[in-house]
Amino acid sequence: MGSPSSGKVAVVKEGSELRVVNERFNKLIGRLEVEAVVTHQGASTPSRRELVEVLSKLYSKSPELVIVRKIESEYGAGVSRVYAHIYEDPERLKSFEPKHILKRHGLGV
Repeated sequence: MGSPSSGKVAVVKEGSELRVVNERFNKLIGRLEVEAVVTHQGASTPSRRELVEVLSKLYSKSPELVIVRKIESEYGAGVSRVYAHIYEDPERLKSFEPKHILKRHGLGV
């Protein structure tokens, strides 16, 4: 069961804020599944790399254990929804994430 509105907030870059709206620990896979909303009025959508850095600091994990699965931007609204997985160990990450997602994060197989 997830914990809606965990209350975690972080600044991505000037004018951009990330707010965690849902997080759930998947015991079977050994990962935290995070859903967040990024507000970026008047600025571009934050990059995958920027989001990985912010989430790794927010959850005190290595950036290599954070995978941003999807970024959905609302056209003209300056708001994006982010779906991320934060793993406990790199072996689990490589066995559960699809190859194309690993390539996006520079973790080629």
